[in-house]
Amino acid sequence: MRLTRRAFVAASTLAAAAFQSRWRGSRVWIGPEYWANPLQDWRMENGVVVAQAAAGRTLHLLTHQMTESGNAELSVSIVPPRDAGATARAGFRIGIRGKLDDYRHALVLPTHWVDAAISADGTLAIDDAKSEARVAFNGAVTLRLRVDGCEATLSAGKVRVTKKIRPAGNIALLAEHGEWRFRDWTATGTQLAAHPEQTFGPVLWTQYLAAGGVLKVTALFAPMETRTANFEVRSGAKWRTLAEAPIDPMSRTAAFRIPNWDSTVRQEYRVSCRWQNRTHQWGGHIRAEPAGGKLNLGVFSCDNGYVFPMTRLVQNAKHHDPDLLYFAGDQIYEGFGGFGITREPASVAMLDYLRKFWQFGWTWRELLKDRPSVVIPDDHDMFQGNIWGHGGRAIPKGREKGFVYGGFVQHPDWVNAVQRTQSGHLPDAVDAAPIEQGIEVYFTRFRYGGIDFAVLEDRKFKHGPENAGPDPEMLGARQERFVREWSAASRSVFKVVLSQTIFCKVTTHAGQALNRGLEDKDCGGWPQAGRLRALRAINDRNAVMLHGDQHVGALVRQGIDDWDDGPLAFMVPGTANGFPRAWWPEQEKADGRYIDDLGNKMTVLGIANPEKGSNELPRARTQPELLAHKKGSGYGIVRFDAAARSLTFEMWRYQFDAAHPKPEDQFPGFPKKIRL
Repeated sequence: MRLTRRAFVAASTLAAAAFQSRWRGSRVWIGPEYWANPLQDWRMENGVVVAQAAAGRTLHLLTHQMTESGNAELSVSIVPPRDAGATARAGFRIGIRGKLDDYRHALVLPTHWVDAAISADGTLAIDDAKSEARVAFNGAVTLRLRVDGCEATLSAGKVRVTKKIRPAGNIALLAEHGEWRFRDWTATGTQLAAHPEQTFGPVLWTQYLAAGGVLKVTALFAPMETRTANFEVRSGAKWRTLAEAPIDPMSRTAAFRIPNWDSTVRQEYRVSCRWQNRTHQWGGHIRAEPAGGKLNLGVFSCDNGYVFPMTRLVQNAKHHDPDLLYFAGDQIYEGFGGFGITREPASVAMLDYLRKFWQFGWTWRELLKDRPSVVIPDDHDMFQGNIWGHGGRAIPKGREKGFVYGGFVQHPDWVNAVQRTQSGHLPDAVDAAPIEQGIEVYFTRFRYGGIDFAVLEDRKFKHGPENAGPDPEMLGARQERFVREWSAASRSVFKVVLSQTIFCKVTTHAGQALNRGLEDKDCGGWPQAGRLRALRAINDRNAVMLHGDQHVGALVRQGIDDWDDGPLAFMVPGTANGFPRAWWPEQEKADGRYIDDLGNKMTVLGIANPEKGSNELPRARTQPELLAHKKGSGYGIVRFDAAARSLTFEMWRYQFDAAHPKPEDQFPGFPKKIRL
């Protein structure tokens, strides 16, 4: 029978929307079409998906969402856990939505959903509607969910239950309490919207930096069976392989190091791997290094996660088109995506970290693929708020609570793997000897766009307040020596220091109630002797230090022996501020000369505060972008002009349109132009 054109289009649309799982192999990661909450609780065993489930474990289907109208049918074969308790259940979670209209936001920050599940005792339920009869489990049971508009019917054999629902949103498998097994997941119908481009992996994203004739690239991968990857560049109409690298089994990264790189030309590249008989790729362009003495640098820090994937902020940053990206730390927080923290064993804790860090990569990968970047981890990236690394030693047992005793909480293999995911593409460390426990270092230097950069680790050697001793370290002798040598050797108009936090305390109020607080030894204003040694090592009033960490944006002239005799410090607010902090000095004027609460001289030139009262806004009832805006979130742009010997500091707020900027889009007092 010949189909009419309308019937043919309808049949083609239905076929395009249909979904059929094609599960095979054994691994942690289910595949590019899925997002597992959390990653470490789902796995593949010989083509069967297994959930080792506590409460609310879900496996989202990325490529299909459900709409309000039409009809759809979902089915899956389920095997229940042995000796399941009364709360054990599995099935479907549909209509998953969050406060932002983005399927990625709903993956990790859902606010609405509908559960259609079978309990271990055989009862079917759609939310609070339950079947009168029970299904007899004899091995696997096929669960079917039929949706017609807003009416849903869940059935298994002859047992069924029906309820009115709101179905629009993400689709997921649900598992709770016990080891549930799933096979043959299908979805069909006109109520499904297919988006085959909405996959993630197995090549997740790339980070790169080309400096000194060496290109270094980190490619991040999903946990899978493939063991190697290739780095290729386009040569005319063909692709040429320049390097092959192993995929590290802990960090799931491939590190490429390409010598004799020509930084004067723009070069198209890609990273590829073979997985399940197919070649998978991710790539972009290695930018030509800026010439002419001008460089625009974007500075970002502290994403608390509640605005994931920060579409507005990322688009604005893309419009500003910085030549170099700097992520100063706290790319993630421990609470990303829910489900708490897994600290041990190290291999499972790494899966927990990767699920969270994937949110950073998914947010920024469209910018990272085409722009060089510096990415350094801070305390929350290390699952350790307020970290004082004390030269890499382990925090003694019994001292972990509060993390005020210097050292590392996490296993050294885990710490090193985290560093590989973030800083593996930085130029080689200038003094690469590991510290205690074999923890690796990455402090380094490079020249880019005619500017000399130094990358510091201002957490790793710093002593903790409870075990500081009479002369506590901050940068440590190795880094202090490095900074002195770097500063003495530099001949650039601009010298730029990149570190996690500012070397003074530009906050007066902190905590949920924003109370006046005196001590905050998390910042680089303490210990004073170590701070002074570090600033003297930089030894240049025209140097510029760039930071994040404190959730308040600030432009400060550091004081060493006297007012204004130290380098400039530019600290950006969080891209999504969490823990509230503010600079509200007792005098009405926010800028001017101050001695901070730790006894350091500083001249405040500009400040980016939260709105008063924003700390009292309830996250559960406030639109995420509005909350971020009122809490003083945003990012910074630094524009270097060597010919004019000038720097322009821009401090952009969260909600604005970079294509049509207005004066109020930046924090008061910005932009700020300074001539050397």
